[in-house]
Amino acid sequence: MSALVIVGGLPGSGKSTIAERAARMIHGALIAKDVVEATLWRSGIGREANSGWAGYELLSSLADAQLRVGGSAVLDSVAAYDRLRDGWREIGRRHGATVQEVECICSDERTHRSRIEARQRNIPGWYELTWQEIEDVRSRYEPWRGEHLVLDAVRPLEDNLSALEAYLRGAR
Repeated sequence: MSALVIVGGLPGSGKSTIAERAARMIHGALIAKDVVEATLWRSGIGREANSGWAGYELLSSLADAQLRVGGSAVLDSVAAYDRLRDGWREIGRRHGATVQEVECICSDERTHRSRIEARQRNIPGWYELTWQEIEDVRSRYEPWRGEHLVLDAVRPLEDNLSALEAYLRGAR
């Protein structure tokens, strides 16, 4: 059975690391918003042309295509709005896929800020966010509803990966 795993949370909460591991665990395609949007920017489609929403549309289209051929996918994005998550849930349902959701948080603000200020992801065409941008995203971030796994970046990575593996196996 195909699976769609939605991994979201504020930037700097560890979601890309979790999404990469989830993709390996389910043998699915990793579809990362920052990579997709950076590709748009390198192609001359910037923020003024609404690259953010275009990136989300591309995530949806790529997930839909992957599930259509019986594959599995992991979406890696902030997923700040419930309407985005609703759309992805619907894509999964339409293809009969198992849909699982993982919200990554960092419950300690000092640790979170330190993670943002120190990170270097080296995505061609992308930039590293400032703490002010994180606070802006947080102000618009809508709570997740329904069943989902919450992983806190202040916990050891191995503990979070064990919880992730147990959660993903629980639906299979």
